Amino acid sequence: MAQEADNIIINDDLLSKYFSGEATPEEAIAIDEWKSRNATNLKEFTTLWIAWNQIALRTHEIGDIQAAWQELLPLHKRISSKRTLLLRWAVAASILICLAIPAALLFKGNNSSPKHQVITASHDKAEQRVLACGSMVLISSGSSISYPLSPTGNERHVTLYGSSFFDVKTLANRPFIVTAGPVKIKVLGTSFHVFDTDSTIAVKVVSGKILMSAASQQTIVAAGETGTYLKKEKRLVMAVIQRSFRFDNEDLEIVSATLSKAYHKKIIIRDPEIAKLKISSNFENKPLEYILEVIATTLNINYTTNHTNDEIYFEKAN
Repeated sequence: MAQEADNIIINDDLLSKYFSGEATPEEAIAIDEWKSRNATNLKEFTTLWIAWNQIALRTHEIGDIQAAWQELLPLHKRISSKRTLLLRWAVAASILICLAIPAALLFKGNNSSPKHQVITASHDKAEQRVLACGSMVLISSGSSISYPLSPTGNERHVTLYGSSFFDVKTLANRPFIVTAGPVKIKVLGTSFHVFDTDSTIAVKVVSGKILMSAASQQTIVAAGETGTYLKKEKRLVMAVIQRSFRFDNEDLEIVSATLSKAYHKKIIIRDPEIAKLKISSNFENKPLEYILEVIATTLNINYTTNHTNDEIYFEKAN
């Protein structure tokens, strides 16, 4: 039987309005009160909410929709409408999804309490969330992420459907792992975009480094680089951003600032008296290490790299 909260009937029509963001504030409050009233209501709400989100991720053959829908009673009085039909279709498809993927993803054993949080952005705007570990994710429109409600083990796992931007908080000995289709992206603390298209899964690193792997292949992608998985060929490839520099009698401090910005490195001049040394040179798509070596040799100075904090130092020659 349909439930009632503050003279508002909680039925399929209202729940589908709530899920699609069309419910009024009064209706939303009534639903929140209804679902918190007892475990049965919360269980039904959670089941429908997961179904609503999951259907945006895949298309499937539906089968007997009516029979699948009946399994989700006790909201017996189901009112027919366009929204109701859509919700029924979503629930039935979600049931088939649960048959096709490991049951442990959302449920454990016969306990139907949700084990994962599913967040889906609307089709017309992105959704920004801060995860429990302090990492931020900006979910692109029409995309979803799924992650455990409670952290387990020494790793932080997120499953991505679609595209998103991640700004991962560094936690010692707790790597952050994003799974996007066949691709796994492992980081300790960095920011990067993931783009999932019909032909590729691309990871564009903004800061830090990631380990990108698929099947038996893996590659390290650093800031300013893009790692790409070709779906048809089933292989990883690298695409490095093209960098071209032309320095004409420039001060070392200006050259250092330019390289720091381009390569996302912190280049520090330890001895102020060498900051005004001049250099003229052109570099076309050269690795940073090559450029540093040329500068050091030309100006008769030294450079060292601190790999612990990812800093580079220019200093006078001994």
